[in-house]
Amino acid sequence: MTVIALPRLDNLRPTLHSTVFKTMEEAGELSRAVLQFLSAGPTDPRRAALLDEVATELLDVAQTCVTMIFVLEEKGLSIDRLLDVHLQKLQAKGYRFDAGGHYQLATHGNKKCLCLPRLHIPGVDLLTTVCKIQEELGELTQFLGKKAAASGETAGEDEKKVLTGAALELLDVAQCCFTMAYVLHDQYRVDLAAVVERHIAKLVHRGYCRAQRAAAPL
Repeated sequence: MTVIALPRLDNLRPTLHSTVFKTMEEAGELSRAVLQFLSAGPTDPRRAALLDEVATELLDVAQTCVTMIFVLEEKGLSIDRLLDVHLQKLQAKGYRFDAGGHYQLATHGNKKCLCLPRLHIPGVDLLTTVCKIQEELGELTQFLGKKAAASGETAGEDEKKVLTGAALELLDVAQCCFTMAYVLHDQYRVDLAAVVERHIAKLVHRGYCRAQRAAAPL
């Protein structure tokens, strides 16, 4: 199982609303990167750089979601319990994965490891995965819009249900990111460890977190 260790962003305090805005921004950039890569022919000299851009944008989407999951954990939500709900949902949808795996949100110093299952989905590719990410983002925004009665709806959910629902949708987006990471690693031989190292270096340079050693065991 691939485990990507993404850092805790100590110098950022996102909200659910800011997370939606940021995730939509990053997912749009990921979609553009995927389309540019897929439109490049096999002999296009830009192909390697375009693929690297896909991996870079993918980690930006994952980081945004996982950072908010960290914040929700600090607010008192039991992420381990929600992970159980997430796994049950995957099983109900018929997705195959190692049910005996140890999936959790673990803390190692100032890094967090979100362990999610590898889904065995026939025919999964970059395009289907990026479309699935957009679908899950739509469901996330629904919790902060209609289900929170943001437009004056009379039948809104209470705050805890909104937070719980949003957290589950964030896990769904993160799961899609993991699925795309497997596609990049298996189908395109992308060095995920190197991508994670560059990702964390960028975060440190921007002042979002402290310098640290990255880890992405495959």
